[in-house]
Amino acid sequence: MNHTAEHIERLLLKEIADVCPELSASELRVDASLTADLGLDSLCLTSLFSMIKREIGAIELSSWFIRASNSGIDTIASLAEHLACAAQRRAA
Repeated sequence: MNHTAEHIERLLLKEIADVCPELSASELRVDASLTADLGLDSLCLTSLFSMIKREIGAIELSSWFIRASNSGIDTIASLAEHLACAAQRRAA
């Protein structure tokens, strides 16, 4: 399965667009913060994390999310990189 950061970014962008149709295409950028820029609420995040589990596998996200959101780096790109690294470690 293709779990590069770029592939995962596309999956994340598509899922966010599907569950948050009020967001415009210009708002959906890989450098956008999930919470500060996109304003994802707990329902959107739950849907996003469910898609991740379904498409990529069970990867622990709580510690990444707490650390990233507290540091202001809870971006789509940061999440994709975290997931790609975790998937690569799991496959090794």
